[in-house]
Amino acid sequence: MNTIRRILLIVDGQSESDSLLSEIVSISTAMQTHVTLLGIQETPAHHSEQVDEQQLYQWIKKDRQEQLVSIASTLEESGIQVSCHQLSGKPWLEIIHFANQGQYDLIIKPADNETGFKNILFGSTDMQLFRMSPHPIWVFKPTPNRNLKNLALAVDLLPYDDERNSLADKILLWGKQISDIAGSHIHVVHTWKLFGELTLRGRTISSNTVDKLVREEEKKQQLLLSEAIQRNGLEADRVTIHFRKGDAKKLIPEIVSTENIDLLVMGTVSRTGIPGLFIGNTAETVLRQVDCSVLAVKPDNFSSPVEDGR
Repeated sequence: MNTIRRILLIVDGQSESDSLLSEIVSISTAMQTHVTLLGIQETPAHHSEQVDEQQLYQWIKKDRQEQLVSIASTLEESGIQVSCHQLSGKPWLEIIHFANQGQYDLIIKPADNETGFKNILFGSTDMQLFRMSPHPIWVFKPTPNRNLKNLALAVDLLPYDDERNSLADKILLWGKQISDIAGSHIHVVHTWKLFGELTLRGRTISSNTVDKLVREEEKKQQLLLSEAIQRNGLEADRVTIHFRKGDAKKLIPEIVSTENIDLLVMGTVSRTGIPGLFIGNTAETVLRQVDCSVLAVKPDNFSSPVEDGR
């Protein structure tokens, strides 16, 4: 079970939605969590002769401080311990440094769509956090007055791959914990395929032989999923299984949409071994397509380039 004792909530200068603060209150009350509010002023990229930048910075800092105090007051009314901090710099980098120093269990921030495209929820800061943060990062879609009714837990399981299966356990435990607090229904999503099936069907191997290999792989994957669900204590009456053969990049967004998912819990780590690539192609593609909040987790042995100084 994940123990959430310290939450870092990023305050971005926009008014925080009632649903976000409601979830913070629910988690913090249930687990006696301390919440730190962090506001970050980004260094301006351009200079203007018409604007006194020092004065503008002070105004922004004052406005952010007022917002921090207001949110802190709301949380304290629910009996939550709160502290406030302000920093300046590149937001995603400052967030990771601050979280590392404070040993936070969970980072929560509103989605930051600066692209202007309605079909893309997450902005560059969000994507960098998904890539680089060693801490679980929950990027919240700012939808007012919406509870977490449906959670999707996207897991990836393979025989004899301890790292991948351990990450799946982590995803399932996070989902169970949030479901227990919010009363959410859980949708476990596991996509699978027979490696090299198309190539095999294009060779001299008979269709019956390939079909048999597909059925054997399906049974292996079903067993792995069943064992993972049992191992992590998910209750059958609160879980819907989506066991689908095909491409995760297509199927996960499809299920998120059709099942009206409020929060997707998934792993975001590259398995290619390419230096500097810290998010897998599947995760990147899924994140560009979904329109819901996302909680991204990393394997326990994930080493962030921010931690390493790279």
